[in-house]
Amino acid sequence: MIRWIESSLNSVPDMGSPSKKYDARLWGSLLGRDADRRREAVRTIRALEQEQAYARRLLAGLSGWQAWQRANAGESLSLLGDPRLSAPFFLPEMLTVPAGDVILGSPKYLEEIPLHTVRVAEFSLAQLPIAQAAYAVFVDQARYHSPRGWTHRRPISEQENAPVVCVSARDAEAYCAWLSRATGDSYRLPTEAEWVMAARGPDDRRVYPWGDTFDDLRANAWGHRHAGRLCAVGMFLAGRGPFGHDDMAGNIWEWCSSLYWPYPYRADDGREDCAADDLRVMHGGSWRSKPISIRCAARQGELPTDNFEVVGFRVARGK
Repeated sequence: MIRWIESSLNSVPDMGSPSKKYDARLWGSLLGRDADRRREAVRTIRALEQEQAYARRLLAGLSGWQAWQRANAGESLSLLGDPRLSAPFFLPEMLTVPAGDVILGSPKYLEEIPLHTVRVAEFSLAQLPIAQAAYAVFVDQARYHSPRGWTHRRPISEQENAPVVCVSARDAEAYCAWLSRATGDSYRLPTEAEWVMAARGPDDRRVYPWGDTFDDLRANAWGHRHAGRLCAVGMFLAGRGPFGHDDMAGNIWEWCSSLYWPYPYRADDGREDCAADDLRVMHGGSWRSKPISIRCAARQGELPTDNFEVVGFRVARGK
């Protein structure tokens, strides 16, 4: 294992420190399956004041690792301090999705019929789902109830950079309202049409955000080489969508603002009434999902007050 890690690291570019040496045994622990050894390695790295160097190197090497190693690397990143998420709000970058026509649905499944085109205005969508570290700020500052599984209103240290889960659509909307007040910008959940546009692109029928063929190194889903658990956000870079969004397939299902009504989608037919108690649309599939459920067209409906350990959200912002 150590020899493999040493050889794999030789192909990864140094992040601004060509002369810096990386301890192979520490790398073995950061990427290995033993959680106690991982935490001990992080303590050693902290003592050496090399957290940032190791964190950047972990991110630089993602494409060469198997799914389970990416899951372990994500937990190590969380313990080291994930450089992609910064205080005070730990928000992902907001990426612009240009105006255009999006194709919704598919010809195969009843809930996805008919295949039809919808016009979507320009908007911005978070590159990543909202992480637990970001949601923890909301829980603390708004004195909001914490998700199931947290201890003393905090996520476990290894999962602060993982998507927040066990939150309902109502919880997600409360977070968006708080974030809007705290930042002065207007945040909300994406509509179903917006979500599919970000995943599929304009006038495109692609099956997955990256194309038409499933690849279990492009998404945290239930394939032949799956991680088998929730991962940190943004660990499957080759699965990015047409506008640069990560994790649009797998890891977690994501709440949308739209009601789970039959197609064709029409924004003005009442399905964007967020106050309604009807089933709410989710897209994306999760780490437990088979390839059929992480397709861009795959949709599911759940009550807006329910929460699940495989469901989270990302935020949108209008132009």
